[in-house]
Amino acid sequence: MRRIVQVVCAAALGIALSASYAAAAVAQPAKPTAQSWGSGRVIVVWPGHSIQAAVNRAKPGDTVLIKPGVYHQGVLIQKNDINLEGSGDSWHGTVLESPRHPRHNICNSAFGSTGVCVFAKRVTPTGHILRGVHNVAVSKMLVTGFSGSGVFGFGVRGLAVTHVSAVNDGGYGISRFESSRTIFADDAAIGNDEAGFYVGDSPHADAIVTHDFAAGNAIGIFIRHARHVLVVKNLVTRNCQGIFVLDDGQRGGVGNATIFKNAAIKNNKFCPKGGDQPVDLSGGGILLLGATRTRVVTNAVIGNKGTQINSGGIVVASANPLTKGSDPRHDLIAHNAAFRNSPADLIWDGTGFDIHFVHNACNKSIPAGLCH
Repeated sequence: MRRIVQVVCAAALGIALSASYAAAAVAQPAKPTAQSWGSGRVIVVWPGHSIQAAVNRAKPGDTVLIKPGVYHQGVLIQKNDINLEGSGDSWHGTVLESPRHPRHNICNSAFGSTGVCVFAKRVTPTGHILRGVHNVAVSKMLVTGFSGSGVFGFGVRGLAVTHVSAVNDGGYGISRFESSRTIFADDAAIGNDEAGFYVGDSPHADAIVTHDFAAGNAIGIFIRHARHVLVVKNLVTRNCQGIFVLDDGQRGGVGNATIFKNAAIKNNKFCPKGGDQPVDLSGGGILLLGATRTRVVTNAVIGNKGTQINSGGIVVASANPLTKGSDPRHDLIAHNAAFRNSPADLIWDGTGFDIHFVHNACNKSIPAGLCH
Protein backbone atom coordinates (compact mmCIF):
# COMPACT_ATOMS: atom_id res chain seq x y z
CA MET A 1 0.00 0.00 0.00
CA ARG A 2 3.00 2.33 0.22
CA ARG A 3 2.92 3.04 -3.49
CA ILE A 4 -0.77 3.26 -4.34
CA VAL A 5 0.04 4.55 -7.83
CA GLN A 6 1.75 1.28 -8.67
CA VAL A 7 -1.15 -0.95 -7.70
CA VAL A 8 -3.90 1.33 -8.92
CA CYS A 9 -3.03 0.33 -12.49
CA ALA A 10 -5.96 -2.04 -12.14
CA ALA A 11 -8.29 0.98 -12.04
CA ALA A 12 -9.14 0.81 -15.72
CA LEU A 13 -10.49 -2.68 -15.19
CA GLY A 14 -12.00 -1.64 -11.88
CA ILE A 15 -14.23 0.94 -13.53
CA ALA A 16 -15.84 -1.69 -15.70
CA LEU A 17 -16.00 -4.13 -12.82
CA SER A 18 -17.72 -1.61 -10.57
CA ALA A 19 -20.58 -1.39 -13.06
CA SER A 20 -21.13 -5.15 -13.02
CA TYR A 21 -20.73 -5.12 -9.23
CA ALA A 22 -23.44 -2.50 -8.94
CA ALA A 23 -25.81 -4.50 -11.11
CA ALA A 24 -25.22 -7.65 -9.07
CA ALA A 25 -25.85 -5.79 -5.81
CA VAL A 26 -29.13 -4.30 -7.01
CA ALA A 27 -30.28 -7.75 -8.08
CA GLN A 28 -30.19 -9.03 -4.50
CA PRO A 29 -33.68 -9.89 -3.20
CA ALA A 30 -33.37 -8.04 0.10
CA LYS A 31 -33.96 -4.36 -0.68
CA PRO A 32 -33.53 -1.34 1.62
CA THR A 33 -36.39 1.04 2.26
CA ALA A 34 -36.35 4.77 1.52
CA GLN A 35 -38.03 7.83 2.99
CA SER A 36 -37.65 11.55 2.32
CA TRP A 37 -35.69 13.74 4.73
CA GLY A 38 -34.81 17.36 3.99
CA SER A 39 -33.27 17.94 0.57
CA GLY A 40 -32.26 14.28 0.18
CA ARG A 41 -33.73 10.90 0.90
CA VAL A 42 -32.86 8.56 3.73
CA ILE A 43 -32.37 5.02 2.48
CA VAL A 44 -32.61 2.64 5.42
CA VAL A 45 -30.66 -0.61 5.47
CA TRP A 46 -31.66 -3.38 7.88
CA PRO A 47 -29.68 -6.49 8.84
CA GLY A 48 -29.76 -8.96 5.98
CA HIS A 49 -30.03 -6.22 3.38
CA SER A 50 -27.29 -4.98 1.04
CA ILE A 51 -25.50 -1.75 1.93
CA GLN A 52 -24.05 -1.65 -1.57
CA ALA A 53 -27.51 -1.85 -3.11
CA ALA A 54 -28.55 1.17 -1.06
CA VAL A 55 -25.47 3.14 -2.12
CA ASN A 56 -26.11 2.22 -5.76
CA ARG A 57 -29.66 3.59 -5.46
CA ALA A 58 -28.57 6.77 -3.68
CA LYS A 59 -28.40 10.13 -5.43
CA PRO A 60 -26.34 13.18 -4.41
CA GLY A 61 -27.63 14.50 -1.10
CA ASP A 62 -28.99 11.16 0.09
CA THR A 63 -28.21 9.44 3.38
CA VAL A 64 -27.77 5.69 3.59
CA LEU A 65 -28.71 4.88 7.19
CA ILE A 66 -27.57 1.47 8.42
CA LYS A 67 -29.55 0.07 11.32
CA PRO A 68 -27.85 -1.75 14.24
CA GLY A 69 -26.56 -5.22 13.47
CA VAL A 70 -23.62 -7.16 12.08
CA TYR A 71 -23.11 -6.87 8.31
CA HIS A 72 -20.63 -9.23 6.65
CA GLN A 73 -20.00 -6.92 3.73
CA GLY A 74 -17.99 -3.96 2.54
CA VAL A 75 -19.12 -1.04 0.43
CA LEU A 76 -17.70 0.97 -2.48
CA ILE A 77 -18.73 4.63 -2.93
CA GLN A 78 -18.00 6.40 -6.22
CA LYS A 79 -20.67 9.12 -6.00
CA ASN A 80 -20.73 12.72 -4.81
CA ASP A 81 -22.56 14.03 -1.74
CA ILE A 82 -23.32 10.71 -0.07
CA ASN A 83 -23.73 10.29 3.68
CA LEU A 84 -23.11 6.73 4.90
CA GLU A 85 -24.31 6.67 8.49
CA GLY A 86 -24.44 3.79 10.92
CA SER A 87 -26.15 3.52 14.28
CA GLY A 88 -23.11 3.54 16.58
CA ASP A 89 -19.45 2.53 16.55
CA SER A 90 -19.69 -0.35 19.03
CA TRP A 91 -20.85 -3.97 18.96
CA HIS A 92 -24.31 -2.68 19.88
CA GLY A 93 -24.41 -0.39 16.86
CA THR A 94 -23.56 -0.96 13.20
CA VAL A 95 -20.78 -3.51 12.68
CA LEU A 96 -19.12 -4.13 9.31
CA GLU A 97 -17.11 -7.36 9.21
CA SER A 98 -15.24 -8.77 6.25
CA PRO A 99 -17.28 -11.29 4.26
CA ARG A 100 -15.82 -14.72 3.58
CA HIS A 101 -15.82 -13.97 -0.15
CA PRO A 102 -15.41 -10.22 -0.78
CA ARG A 103 -16.95 -8.87 -3.95
CA HIS A 104 -14.70 -8.00 -6.88
CA ASN A 105 -14.14 -4.23 -6.95
CA ILE A 106 -11.20 -1.85 -7.26
CA CYS A 107 -10.39 -1.70 -3.54
CA ASN A 108 -10.82 -5.37 -2.75
CA SER A 109 -8.84 -6.42 -5.81
CA ALA A 110 -5.92 -4.04 -5.31
CA PHE A 111 -5.65 -3.73 -1.53
CA GLY A 112 -7.47 -6.65 0.06
CA SER A 113 -10.92 -6.76 1.57
CA THR A 114 -11.89 -3.16 2.50
CA GLY A 115 -14.67 -2.02 4.81
CA VAL A 116 -15.69 1.32 3.33
CA CYS A 117 -13.91 2.37 0.14
CA VAL A 118 -14.48 5.86 -1.26
CA PHE A 119 -12.78 5.89 -4.65
CA ALA A 120 -12.40 8.32 -7.54
CA LYS A 121 -14.75 7.86 -10.48
CA ARG A 122 -12.06 7.80 -13.17
CA VAL A 123 -8.35 7.00 -12.79
CA THR A 124 -5.68 6.38 -15.40
CA PRO A 125 -3.65 3.14 -15.35
CA THR A 126 -0.77 5.17 -13.84
CA GLY A 127 -2.92 6.42 -10.97
CA HIS A 128 -3.69 9.93 -12.24
CA ILE A 129 -7.13 11.08 -11.12
CA LEU A 130 -9.30 12.20 -14.01
CA ARG A 131 -12.53 12.54 -12.09
CA GLY A 132 -12.65 12.49 -8.33
CA VAL A 133 -15.42 12.12 -5.77
CA HIS A 134 -16.67 15.03 -3.67
CA ASN A 135 -18.23 15.40 -0.23
CA VAL A 136 -18.65 11.93 1.25
CA ALA A 137 -19.32 11.37 4.96
CA VAL A 138 -18.86 8.09 6.81
CA SER A 139 -19.97 7.93 10.43
CA LYS A 140 -21.13 5.90 13.44
CA MET A 141 -19.96 2.37 12.72
CA LEU A 142 -17.47 -0.28 13.79
CA VAL A 143 -15.37 -1.67 10.92
CA THR A 144 -13.38 -4.75 11.85
CA GLY A 145 -11.48 -7.76 10.56
CA PHE A 146 -10.83 -6.63 6.98
CA SER A 147 -7.58 -7.80 5.40
CA GLY A 148 -7.15 -4.39 3.78
CA SER A 149 -8.26 -1.15 5.45
CA GLY A 150 -11.25 -0.27 7.56
CA VAL A 151 -12.02 3.01 5.78
CA PHE A 152 -10.06 3.93 2.63
CA GLY A 153 -10.28 7.09 0.52
CA PHE A 154 -8.62 7.82 -2.82
CA GLY A 155 -9.26 10.87 -4.99
CA VAL A 156 -11.80 12.41 -2.60
CA ARG A 157 -12.31 16.13 -2.06
CA GLY A 158 -14.23 16.54 1.15
CA LEU A 159 -14.08 13.23 3.06
CA ALA A 160 -15.38 13.24 6.63
CA VAL A 161 -14.94 10.16 8.81
CA THR A 162 -16.45 10.69 12.26
CA HIS A 163 -17.39 8.44 15.18
CA VAL A 164 -15.97 5.39 13.40
CA SER A 165 -13.99 2.61 15.10
CA ALA A 166 -11.57 0.63 12.91
CA VAL A 167 -10.39 -2.44 14.79
CA ASN A 168 -8.00 -5.25 13.85
CA ASP A 169 -7.82 -4.52 10.14
CA GLY A 170 -4.90 -5.87 8.13
CA GLY A 171 -3.87 -2.58 6.52
CA TYR A 172 -4.72 0.92 7.69
CA GLY A 173 -7.52 1.67 10.10
CA ILE A 174 -8.76 4.95 8.59
CA SER A 175 -6.82 6.31 5.62
CA ARG A 176 -6.88 8.62 2.62
CA PHE A 177 -4.56 9.04 -0.37
CA GLU A 178 -4.44 11.68 -3.12
CA SER A 179 -7.25 13.61 -1.46
CA SER A 180 -8.00 17.03 0.04
CA ARG A 181 -10.26 18.65 2.62
CA THR A 182 -10.34 15.65 4.93
CA ILE A 183 -11.46 15.37 8.53
CA PHE A 184 -10.98 12.39 10.84
CA ALA A 185 -12.72 13.29 14.10
CA ASP A 186 -13.87 11.40 17.20
CA ASP A 187 -12.69 8.09 15.73
CA ALA A 188 -10.82 5.13 17.19
CA ALA A 189 -8.22 2.94 15.46
CA ILE A 190 -7.14 -0.10 17.43
CA GLY A 191 -4.91 -3.05 16.55
CA ASN A 192 -4.45 -2.32 12.85
CA ASP A 193 -1.38 -3.77 11.14
CA GLU A 194 -0.17 -0.50 9.61
CA ALA A 195 -1.25 3.01 10.68
CA GLY A 196 -4.34 3.72 12.71
CA PHE A 197 -4.83 7.03 10.86
CA TYR A 198 -3.08 7.82 7.59
CA VAL A 199 -2.79 11.01 5.51
CA GLY A 200 -0.63 10.52 2.43
CA ASP A 201 0.31 11.46 -1.12
CA SER A 202 -1.31 14.90 -1.02
CA PRO A 203 0.65 18.16 -1.46
CA HIS A 204 -2.49 20.07 -0.46
CA ALA A 205 -4.07 17.65 1.97
CA ASP A 206 -5.92 20.31 4.01
CA ALA A 207 -6.57 17.51 6.51
CA ILE A 208 -7.60 17.62 10.17
CA VAL A 209 -7.06 14.68 12.52
CA THR A 210 -8.68 15.56 15.83
CA HIS A 211 -10.07 14.02 19.02
CA ASP A 212 -9.09 10.55 17.84
CA PHE A 213 -7.75 7.52 19.75
CA ALA A 214 -5.09 5.24 18.31
CA ALA A 215 -3.81 2.21 20.22
CA GLY A 216 -2.03 -1.02 19.37
CA ASN A 217 -1.30 -0.13 15.74
CA ALA A 218 2.10 -0.12 14.07
CA ILE A 219 1.84 3.69 13.85
CA GLY A 220 -0.84 5.72 15.59
CA ILE A 221 -1.04 8.71 13.23
CA PHE A 222 1.03 8.66 10.03
CA ILE A 223 1.64 11.60 7.66
CA ARG A 224 3.67 10.70 4.57
CA HIS A 225 4.30 12.65 1.37
CA ALA A 226 1.64 15.18 2.37
CA ARG A 227 1.40 18.81 3.40
CA HIS A 228 -1.02 21.08 5.28
CA VAL A 229 -2.17 18.70 8.01
CA LEU A 230 -3.44 19.61 11.49
CA VAL A 231 -3.12 16.92 14.17
CA VAL A 232 -4.78 18.21 17.33
CA LYS A 233 -6.02 16.77 20.63
CA ASN A 234 -5.50 13.09 19.90
CA LEU A 235 -4.40 10.27 22.22
CA VAL A 236 -1.90 7.76 20.82
CA THR A 237 -0.72 4.94 23.06
CA ARG A 238 0.71 1.39 22.90
CA ASN A 239 1.65 1.74 19.23
CA CYS A 240 5.16 1.11 17.88
CA GLN A 241 5.29 4.80 16.94
CA GLY A 242 2.84 7.39 18.19
CA ILE A 243 2.87 10.17 15.57
CA PHE A 244 5.10 9.95 12.50
CA VAL A 245 5.77 12.60 9.82
CA LEU A 246 7.87 11.02 7.04
CA ASP A 247 9.52 12.21 3.85
CA ASP A 248 9.65 8.95 1.90
CA GLY A 249 11.77 10.39 -0.90
CA GLN A 250 8.98 11.31 -3.28
CA ARG A 251 9.01 14.72 -4.94
CA GLY A 252 7.46 17.43 -2.78
CA GLY A 253 8.47 15.94 0.53
CA VAL A 254 6.39 16.26 3.68
CA GLY A 255 5.57 19.06 6.09
CA ASN A 256 3.54 22.21 6.75
CA ALA A 257 2.04 20.15 9.55
CA THR A 258 0.94 21.31 12.99
CA ILE A 259 0.98 18.76 15.81
CA PHE A 260 -0.76 20.45 18.72
CA LYS A 261 -2.04 19.38 22.15
CA ASN A 262 -1.75 15.64 21.58
CA ALA A 263 -0.80 12.97 24.12
CA ALA A 264 1.74 10.34 23.00
CA ILE A 265 2.06 7.93 25.89
CA LYS A 266 3.92 4.61 26.19
CA ASN A 267 4.11 3.74 22.52
CA ASN A 268 6.33 0.78 23.31
CA LYS A 269 4.92 -1.97 21.13
CA PHE A 270 7.58 -3.68 19.00
CA CYS A 271 7.11 -3.96 15.23
CA PRO A 272 9.78 -5.93 13.33
CA LYS A 273 10.86 -4.70 9.92
CA GLY A 274 9.15 -6.15 6.88
CA GLY A 275 7.01 -5.16 3.91
CA ASP A 276 6.85 -1.37 3.63
CA GLN A 277 8.66 -0.97 6.96
CA PRO A 278 12.43 -1.10 6.39
CA VAL A 279 13.47 -0.97 10.06
CA ASP A 280 12.30 -2.20 13.44
CA LEU A 281 10.08 0.27 15.32
CA SER A 282 9.44 0.62 19.04
CA GLY A 283 9.25 3.24 21.77
CA GLY A 284 8.56 6.35 19.68
CA GLY A 285 6.45 9.32 20.75
CA ILE A 286 6.57 11.94 17.96
CA LEU A 287 8.99 11.43 15.05
CA LEU A 288 9.78 13.98 12.33
CA LEU A 289 11.88 12.34 9.63
CA GLY A 290 12.72 14.86 6.93
CA ALA A 291 9.77 17.10 7.85
CA THR A 292 9.85 20.75 6.81
CA ARG A 293 7.92 23.75 8.15
CA THR A 294 6.35 21.62 10.85
CA ARG A 295 5.32 22.76 14.33
CA VAL A 296 5.17 20.43 17.32
CA VAL A 297 3.62 22.49 20.11
CA THR A 298 2.11 21.87 23.56
CA ASN A 299 2.07 18.07 23.41
CA ALA A 300 2.46 15.61 26.29
CA VAL A 301 5.00 12.92 25.38
CA ILE A 302 5.54 10.44 28.20
CA GLY A 303 7.06 7.00 28.73
CA ASN A 304 8.12 6.14 25.17
CA LYS A 305 11.15 3.86 25.54
CA GLY A 306 13.16 1.82 23.07
CA THR A 307 16.46 1.30 21.28
CA GLN A 308 15.33 1.68 17.66
CA ILE A 309 15.82 4.51 15.17
CA ASN A 310 12.46 6.01 16.17
CA SER A 311 12.82 5.64 19.94
CA GLY A 312 12.48 8.59 22.27
CA GLY A 313 10.04 11.36 23.11
CA ILE A 314 10.24 13.88 20.26
CA VAL A 315 12.78 12.96 17.57
CA VAL A 316 13.84 15.22 14.68
CA ALA A 317 16.13 13.67 12.08
CA SER A 318 17.06 13.47 8.41
CA ALA A 319 15.17 11.11 6.14
CA ASN A 320 18.11 10.77 3.77
CA PRO A 321 19.79 7.67 5.27
CA LEU A 322 16.53 5.72 5.31
CA THR A 323 14.48 6.92 2.31
CA LYS A 324 16.75 9.32 0.39
CA GLY A 325 14.41 12.04 1.56
CA SER A 326 15.36 15.50 2.83
CA ASP A 327 16.94 16.91 5.95
CA PRO A 328 14.59 18.70 8.37
CA ARG A 329 14.11 22.42 7.77
CA HIS A 330 12.20 25.28 9.42
CA ASP A 331 10.75 23.14 12.23
CA LEU A 332 9.59 24.38 15.64
CA ILE A 333 9.45 22.18 18.76
CA ALA A 334 7.96 24.33 21.52
CA HIS A 335 6.19 24.23 24.87
CA ASN A 336 5.98 20.43 25.03
CA ALA A 337 6.14 18.32 28.18
CA ALA A 338 8.32 15.27 27.55
CA PHE A 339 9.30 12.99 30.42
CA ARG A 340 10.42 9.41 31.08
CA ASN A 341 11.31 8.78 27.45
CA SER A 342 14.35 6.76 26.39
CA PRO A 343 17.01 7.20 25.11
CA ALA A 344 16.01 10.85 25.64
CA ASP A 345 13.02 13.14 25.85
CA LEU A 346 14.18 15.32 22.94
CA ILE A 347 16.48 14.12 20.16
CA TRP A 348 17.88 15.99 17.15
CA ASP A 349 20.46 14.39 14.88
CA GLY A 350 21.95 17.79 14.04
CA THR A 351 21.00 17.76 10.37
CA GLY A 352 19.10 20.45 8.49
CA PHE A 353 18.72 24.09 9.47
CA ASP A 354 16.36 26.53 11.19
CA ILE A 355 15.35 23.91 13.77
CA HIS A 356 14.18 25.53 17.00
CA PHE A 357 13.59 23.90 20.40
CA VAL A 358 11.85 26.47 22.61
CA HIS A 359 10.67 26.17 26.22
CA ASN A 360 10.21 22.41 26.31
CA ALA A 361 9.90 20.83 29.75
CA CYS A 362 12.01 17.68 29.88
CA ASN A 363 14.89 16.00 31.72
CA LYS A 364 17.23 14.71 29.03
CA SER A 365 18.01 15.71 25.48
CA ILE A 366 20.42 14.60 22.75
CA PRO A 367 22.37 16.79 22.28
CA ALA A 368 22.29 18.34 25.73
CA GLY A 369 20.72 21.76 26.17
CA LEU A 370 17.40 21.33 24.35
CA CYS A 371 15.37 21.14 27.59
CA HIS A 372 14.34 24.38 29.26
